[in-house]
Amino acid sequence: MQKWRATRRLLLNSYSSKSRFDHPRSNPISDHSTTISRSSSGFESWTGRIHYRHFATAMIQRNPAFSTLNSDDINYFKGILGDKNVIEDEDTLLFANTDWMRKYKGSTVVPQGGNTGLVGGSVPVFDEVIINVGSMKQVISFDKVSGVLVCEAGCILENLVSFLDNQGFIMPLDLGAKGSCQIGGNVSTNAGGLRLVRYGSLHGTVLGIEAVLANGDVLDMLGTLRKDNTGYDLKHLFIGSEGSLGIVTKVSILTPPKLSSVNLAFLACKDYSSCQKLLFEAKRRLGEILSAFEFLDNESLNLALNHLEGVRNPLPPAMHNFYVLIETTGSDESYDKEKLEAFLLRSMEGGLISDGVIAQDINQASSFWRIREGVPEALMKAGAVYKYDLSLPVETMYNLVEEMRTKLGNSAKVIGYGHLGDGNLHLNISTPQYDDVILAQIEPFVYEWTSKQRGSISAEHGLGLMKANKIFYSKSHETVQLMASIKKLMDPNGILNPYKVLPHSIVSYS
Repeated sequence: MQKWRATRRLLLNSYSSKSRFDHPRSNPISDHSTTISRSSSGFESWTGRIHYRHFATAMIQRNPAFSTLNSDDINYFKGILGDKNVIEDEDTLLFANTDWMRKYKGSTVVPQGGNTGLVGGSVPVFDEVIINVGSMKQVISFDKVSGVLVCEAGCILENLVSFLDNQGFIMPLDLGAKGSCQIGGNVSTNAGGLRLVRYGSLHGTVLGIEAVLANGDVLDMLGTLRKDNTGYDLKHLFIGSEGSLGIVTKVSILTPPKLSSVNLAFLACKDYSSCQKLLFEAKRRLGEILSAFEFLDNESLNLALNHLEGVRNPLPPAMHNFYVLIETTGSDESYDKEKLEAFLLRSMEGGLISDGVIAQDINQASSFWRIREGVPEALMKAGAVYKYDLSLPVETMYNLVEEMRTKLGNSAKVIGYGHLGDGNLHLNISTPQYDDVILAQIEPFVYEWTSKQRGSISAEHGLGLMKANKIFYSKSHETVQLMASIKKLMDPNGILNPYKVLPHSIVSYS
């Protein structure tokens, strides 16, 4: 707890009637790897210092209650963290001040993990202090009987996967960005991933957290019990709130045992209706062994084949409109494979599947997953991309992709893929470069369409900066007002990840 006493002083120093910092880029803070940035980026209105910044169609105004970072602040941080952990060099700060897509750039207190987000939630907007907890990467404990893992928030997801693999367990969360994303950021954004259809969301698997509040208090809710009905379950406030209510520093999570039998099939379908029916049949006939059900359209596959090195089509060359990956996980290899093969044979005879192949070894399975997980990388290599992460009714989900193609014509490529098993569409519009004319055709149409379907404009990526003002497409004014009241109660000066999650029109600070 000694290091957290230092952190508490850090936050207390920033929490005054006139907050000292814009918005802290917070990451789980372990050995106090804190980054201080005073850099700025383009698109701002400049009058001695930054007052306004444009992001896409929104103009963000710097909160006038925030003071400017000065040498006294920096010296204070150095006194707590040591010189080497307070970073001011602009070249060194470039990575921390820019998201991985290079769409958002800035520099109050901003929690930051692996910085793999897609909505600008982990990057500063103006001259905020970044709190990076990447040095907090210790596994604190693991109970083989209960399967409960307790770790610090800076642990990289892939490292936790490797640790648990040696223990005979797995993480209930699997993401394409697992090599760089951190568990604290996963929890703070309520990341979904590839196996939510089997293991559910982090609201179900996270048993407890430790978090640092805006006033510097350390909130110890690091329980490891599966049943605890004593009062309000406050940990859920921090799961998915993107560091706007507190900085997650430790996590306890329930991990499933590693099962010996894993099978993966790569399948082709003639139309989206067949994909839907295949999902329905998979849930009925594969039941307890179904662990993933992913889909991608032919545009997604073509992108992967054209832009990813070493990727090839697992199926013979043919024109298929859709592709599906079905994974099963169980404890009886012969029974599970026989069950999957019988299901696939039945589906092919029924016309739901046009072609397909089952991975024969781990290398082939990895090559199948590389196609699905590599689509975001392929999109980045293809040029500019507008990304939308939506929850929609499965039966109407792909209609949005088709309508968007009709709307944009030849000016852009529209790609649809995602987690069909839980109704999560990743809609991507690929263009040679970013264009305000194209953006005006996409937004607000995509949000209005989603709202009419009573869908969610953020299935698993969060709201961040990009979607903060769009929240009313998915939530009522009364609901958002209650969220703002909780924010005001827990962070009255608004120093934690400002300008994010909640609409700027509704968040005001004294």
